[in-house]
Order: sequence, then structure tokens, then C-alpha cells
Amino acid sequence: MKAPKRVILLTPSMSKGGAETQLLKLGLFLKSEGEQVLIISLKPIDEFKEVLKKSGLEVLFLKSWSAHFISNFRTLYGSVKKFNPDVVVAFMFIAIIFARLLKTRLKFKLISSIRISVLPAKWLLPFKMTTGLDDAVVYNSAASKSNFESRNRGLKQGIVIHNGIFIPDEVLPVAEKGDVFKWICVGHFRWNKDYPTLFKAIALIKDQNFSVDIIGEMGDATWPYQMVEELNIKERVNLLGFQPDTSVYLKQADAFVLSSFSEGMPNAVLEAMAHALPVLVTDIDGNRELLNAVKCGFLFEKQDEYDLAGKLLNIMNMTVAARKTLGESGRQYLRTEFSEAAVMQQWKTLIEKTE
Repeated sequence: MKAPKRVILLTPSMSKGGAETQLLKLGLFLKSEGEQVLIISLKPIDEFKEVLKKSGLEVLFLKSWSAHFISNFRTLYGSVKKFNPDVVVAFMFIAIIFARLLKTRLKFKLISSIRISVLPAKWLLPFKMTTGLDDAVVYNSAASKSNFESRNRGLKQGIVIHNGIFIPDEVLPVAEKGDVFKWICVGHFRWNKDYPTLFKAIALIKDQNFSVDIIGEMGDATWPYQMVEELNIKERVNLLGFQPDTSVYLKQADAFVLSSFSEGMPNAVLEAMAHALPVLVTDIDGNRELLNAVKCGFLFEKQDEYDLAGKLLNIMNMTVAARKTLGESGRQYLRTEFSEAAVMQQWKTLIEKTE
């Protein structure tokens, strides 16, 4: 009988983002397979508190780096050394850099997971200086892999493992939804989500009979409320903040929209496809890859509220049957390419191969 693998999953934080969600799914899967798993968060951000408490996973949160710089390094190094991992899986650039530095002193195999194709300038030098220490590199889309590798020479040739998505057995028939056309948008209020473009597009067609439910953590931001007020779109926009179960809202929606100008392979879009919703998303790497593979919606030019407004209208004016065809196409594509069971097995195979 093979001994359990000792696997560390290293992340910048446990925020409720797409990468962290995938990391948590991987941790739960590996634990269910009998492996020993430790999650290390480089920041004391825990937005999965209840899930982690019930999971039984071992989790270490480092403290604020501004006040605990030296002690955090000691805690991180000491914890990794004590756990003695066979494999470390590092999600996102800063975690990859830390894992590479640890690998120069400690013996483990390193799998680096790159989630977007643009390397932020602040991580450029340390990332390039530590290039070559990865044993495997994973991307969550072919577009991100191609673009990142073309911009950053000398990397180990990467592979693609898609995000694993739960696909519900049944979805609510389109005909049973309400008279008002209901859009849904899911994404935290971060710089790359470009909500101003979405708000401006809504304002251009605010005389139409529709509403947009927006789900996402807002923090202390007040500008969304101010912009909604200034554009006179309060009757069209519902700012719902963070919601623990987005499926409740996805089930009631007619279509999904996301205005991001930078993404990898966004979980929110995949989850909308899993609920058989037609999607309207920005023409960027991961989105383009999805919609080139399957006709499940439309792309619009990033930061172009006029193009977005026009395509919002296009989808609202489609027949119910046409929207259903788009939604079902996306849902069936996910069953073959993004099912959780298949994706987790790919990760397990890679971890075993990386020994």
C-alpha cells in the first residue's frame, strides 16, 4: 500500500476568488483520497471560514507582513520544513515566488499554477530570477499558456488543467422565469472587473425592461452606489454584495454578463454555463477560448460600453428557443471539459507523476 502524499497548497490568501476556490476543491479532493494536505495562506485573509472549519483541512494563516515580516518568514520556513512535503502546489505569482525560494533550501517537488497571462510589474524581477525551479507549470486555459509563455521565455513547458466546475443535474426551464429579463453578474469589485463599463452600458439602454443582479464583495467601496445614482440606473441595478451561494441567483437568471478587462479562465463564467445561461463576456484570453470552442454566447470589446449595450439588447431580443440553445451548448461542453471529477483526477495524476 502506497504511503499518503504530503502536499502543501500555497496561496496568497483565502479570498473568495476563482483560484482560491479551485485550490480548496483540490485540497478537499486530495484529503478524500487519503493524502495529507496543508494549506498555507500568505495573508491572514479567510473568506472560507465555515467551509474550512467543516472540512478538517489543516490551514496555516500568516500574519500581516507589514508588522510581522521577519516572524512570517520564520513561520513559513519552519512550517514547511516540519510538514516535509513531497509536493508543493503554488497558486498565483507571489505564492510561486515564495515556493521557489523555499525550494532552494528544502527538498520537495514544485507545481506552479499560473492563473492569468499578464505578470504584474511588481513581481516581474523576482519571478524571472527564480525561473527554472518549477518541476511542472499548470495553466487553467490554453490561451493563458500560449500568451504567458510567448512573453516569458525560459519557462518550463506548461500543461493545461481546466477549472473544475460543479454541474447541476437540472436547471430551471427558461419559460418558468419572470417577465422582466434578468441578467446576473458575479465578480468582486476589483480593478479588473471594470464595473464602470457595465454601468455605462446599462445606462445606454435603461429604458428597456430588464434588471441586473450584481454579486460580489464590495468592501468599503462607495463609488458603485454613487455611479449607479449618477447614471440614474437604480431601477435596473441590484448591488447584492457577497452571497455565499450564487447558484440561487443563477437559477433565476436569463443570461450572464461580465465586463472584466483581465481574466484567466473565470469561474463565474463557467458556473453560468453550468446553469445553461447564455453568456456575454469581454473579448479577452480565457473568454475568447471558451466561446471559440463552443457557441454559448457573445464577446464584446473590452472597455466599450456601446458594444456591450448593443449585445445586451441582442440577447434580450433573441427568442427563448435561441437563448436555450446557447445555454445548453455551454452546459454540455462543460460536462466533457470541466467536470470536477475529471479535473481533480488530472491534478492527482500530475502530483503522482511529479514525485
